[in-house]
Amino acid sequence: MKAFIVYDLDSKMPVAVGEQVSAETARHWASVATGIFHANLFAEEIDLENLKYLGTTTTSINISDEKERFPA
Repeated sequence: MKAFIVYDLDSKMPVAVGEQVSAETARHWASVATGIFHANLFAEEIDLENLKYLGTTTTSINISDEKERFPA
């Protein structure tokens, strides 16, 4: 599995972070979770090993829950 961060191309904001087998799969599941058309999403592979050395941590949130808290 690879780690991906998925961006909304319209807002240029990240909408999902997680592990998937491919960028296309990451885009698909981010589309399902957010309701954003998959063609408007860009998935970028990230290297978690380098993030560990930088002292950062990763978290996972349910995007659909956040949409309710912060309506557009």
